[in-house]
Amino acid sequence: MYVAKRTLYAFLIKFIFGRGTKQSNKLLLALLNDVFNVPKGQSLGTVEITNPLTIQTNLTDQYAILDIRAKVAGFGHVNLEMQRVNQRNIDKRTLYYGAKLFEEQLDKGNEYRDLKKVVTVNFLDFSYFMTDMYHSCYRLTEKRTFEPYADLLQLHFIEMPKFVRLDKENLIHPNDRMAKWIRFLTNEDDARWEEMANQDPIMEEAVDMLRTVSMDREARMLAEAREKALKDINSIRGDGIEEGIKKGIEEGIKKGLKEGKREDAKMMLKEGLDLNLIIKITGLTESEVLELEDELKR
Repeated sequence: MYVAKRTLYAFLIKFIFGRGTKQSNKLLLALLNDVFNVPKGQSLGTVEITNPLTIQTNLTDQYAILDIRAKVAGFGHVNLEMQRVNQRNIDKRTLYYGAKLFEEQLDKGNEYRDLKKVVTVNFLDFSYFMTDMYHSCYRLTEKRTFEPYADLLQLHFIEMPKFVRLDKENLIHPNDRMAKWIRFLTNEDDARWEEMANQDPIMEEAVDMLRTVSMDREARMLAEAREKALKDINSIRGDGIEEGIKKGIEEGIKKGLKEGKREDAKMMLKEGLDLNLIIKITGLTESEVLELEDELKR
């Protein structure tokens, strides 16, 4: 069974599109070309991930840290993020991330005239705006004449529940280039992965990447631990929410890691490995390993 149920797709999007490998960059470029509807023959060329995935760091950091920041040659800077929980601040949050991308360009010694376009792309697992459209793109315009400002900032919001509803009602246009990606990210039916892979070569590569993370025991365990922690703290409200979120995630991941080590130790005991070697490999204490040995004997 693939790890990428809807409950885990925040981690999935980071793992598939944000690792900075050749294959991951190829998939990210394909996704961005479709999100921005770049005309054929003018496709975005190369991409550089500026915050590549590190499983331990990314999953133990504060709340929504599974974003992807990238520099796209000839285009600008992109921040792509998956938001599962509606904290009622995504409008302000995405402006902050966009501003940070401008600030980081100046930190590197660039002049104002050298600033490149900044684009934020927010995949939302909730409805936020009043429009019935699932994809909204905001830019700066003059208040009365609607004359567009220089194309330096774009804010994209993709409300996936709206897409799922429209898709079920067959209201998604056949030429909608984003549709295949959102179906991929919101899929809950294991049988559909192969169907998606057979429909498009780039989706076949995405499904192959999905198989990779599904077979990576540590990645799967950490993702599931993080998801459990997010569910546990979803009901937190009022003062101290950020601290509570951080603590909840950290405790959930620690618990998941501990359980994984226990399972590894049991497997080693069954194989007859030396007690001291098991302690060294897993980091468990001698009493913990002996307790597991007793469990197996019972």
